Amino acid sequence: MIEFLSTPIFYLTPYIFLWSILNGVITVALVRALKLSTAKPTITVTAATTAIASIIWNWSIEFNRSTVYLNVDHPIFRISWADALNGICVLALTSFILGIFINKQQPAELIARISSLSALVTVATDTFFF
Repeated sequence: MIEFLSTPIFYLTPYIFLWSILNGVITVALVRALKLSTAKPTITVTAATTAIASIIWNWSIEFNRSTVYLNVDHPIFRISWADALNGICVLALTSFILGIFINKQQPAELIARISSLSALVTVATDTFFF
């Protein structure tokens, strides 16, 4: 099992795929637990964009061999640049897809809450579990 999780696929380990998909599932669970009134496509798209943005971000830093420079923790906050920028990518993609394509009629506040929640989940899991 450990060998499988350390075998790179297109510069990524399956571990990254697993945690990216898990981030989407955790985000969906929190959206439902907080009882944010959203449509079913919103929840599905939120999970998908959270996972996709995290996979794309991790692939790009692995492909460019920049993980050495971005995985440096801040001395006070104990969060690396890679974790913070992963959260920003998740926030940007989720906000963009929900705001432009999925929830055109929903208030921007709801989209911002859902996108921020997915970004915070991504940063938390990257910081404590990656």
